[in-house]
Amino acid sequence: MATLSELTQHANSLKAAGRMDEAIAAFRAIVEIAPTNLAVMHNLAGALGDADRHKEAIDWAQRAINAGIQAPETWRVLGKALAGDERLEEAKQAFQRAIELRPNDAVVQKDYAQLIWMMTADRALALVKINSAIAAFPQDMELRMVRAQIIGQTGDARGEYEEILAFTKMGADFNLHLEMATLNAALAAGEFIAALRHARAAYAKEPHNPLIRQALCRSLLAVGEPLEALREIGRLRAQYPLDQLYIALQATAWRMLEDERYHAVFDYKRFVAGFPLACPPGWRSAEQYVDDLIEALDRHHHYKSHPFGQSVRNGSQLQSLNAHADPAIRAVTEAVRGPIQSYIDQLGVGTDPLRIRNRGGYRLFSIWSIALKSSGYHVDHVHPQGWLSSACHLRFPEPKTENDKSGWLKFGEPGIPTTPSLDPELFVRPQKGVMVVFPSYMWHGTAPFSAATTRLTIAGDSLPAQPI
Repeated sequence: MATLSELTQHANSLKAAGRMDEAIAAFRAIVEIAPTNLAVMHNLAGALGDADRHKEAIDWAQRAINAGIQAPETWRVLGKALAGDERLEEAKQAFQRAIELRPNDAVVQKDYAQLIWMMTADRALALVKINSAIAAFPQDMELRMVRAQIIGQTGDARGEYEEILAFTKMGADFNLHLEMATLNAALAAGEFIAALRHARAAYAKEPHNPLIRQALCRSLLAVGEPLEALREIGRLRAQYPLDQLYIALQATAWRMLEDERYHAVFDYKRFVAGFPLACPPGWRSAEQYVDDLIEALDRHHHYKSHPFGQSVRNGSQLQSLNAHADPAIRAVTEAVRGPIQSYIDQLGVGTDPLRIRNRGGYRLFSIWSIALKSSGYHVDHVHPQGWLSSACHLRFPEPKTENDKSGWLKFGEPGIPTTPSLDPELFVRPQKGVMVVFPSYMWHGTAPFSAATTRLTIAGDSLPAQPI
């Protein structure tokens, strides 16, 4: 019979493979074997939270805490689940308890800062706890690194870069981790030559690390060296053919070189199309459903600002709509079925990176909602793990003039710096209830807008039904 450790290792391997339902079932089976084991309760709570089953995660995390566990990791699981369940004040208290137990836990500090930032849009408030921790642990480089990241994620790229540069004055070891952080901050701050220097130094240390190789490519494109970048990108594409970011980087280099291969990949006429949402069961019409969906999303967009590491700016993000308790929100999985399947039906097959994966069906990978306030926008980006991406406009500002494209969806402008810079190539005007579907590797974002209207959308990523 397998030991508890072996069973836990198996459950964790299922979780790491993304087989969340099987992982949760495995963790539940372990709980049946060891019902008083606090670590087992924690593991089940964590798996449930990772699967966006927030209420169940809250229940099991609280069971573990009530049974005597006082690990900051369990309070963090509870805090994340409470935030997912929209119990924000309770989530804040759970993160605070985790910080009390271990003030120099950089992971919890970042989670807490992100929650405060999203609730208040106030950088100073988001930094209070980590500033106190750094005062108590002044030599903790991980805390200082997280503080720099928070500064950058809240809109001050130059501040993040200068904060990281200050590490060298403190005698910090310029290890690989710091090298990578510095080059990414340098790119964001517009210091392209410095970024390339750090990228080459990191590459010399670990030439086979895909993240370092990707960073080197981005740095080369930033300084206007697409030919050198292409050599490394070609190797990455061969090694990771389904990674959408590498497809985007290769296409960007081709565009910089005016290579015709670019147009076969960024074929907007063939690969960008819009379709109306379908009417889910329980509604009389798609129009009625869209109106109900707008009302439901407005009730649940509680945050004032964006999460870290996402493309949205000056707006809020509501994750995992497919697991939401509100019937109108949860029904989006049925509403998007029509647009996505219609796109696939007309796509056809081919040898390009998009159509070569077309097997006639899809599985929804993730779906979320964005509410942008005035001056809000999406940073240009791609979805590395996707195949098809989509954006459906529900409410948006009307154009003020014939040429006004404020708040429109745009394609083609890279989300990385390039020399020379590259402009958008396609703008798509929003239409209520119409979902625009496109390849996940296409650079896309939104034009900023200034209006009293909140721009409300849903967006999602899909994978082929039969992955290859």
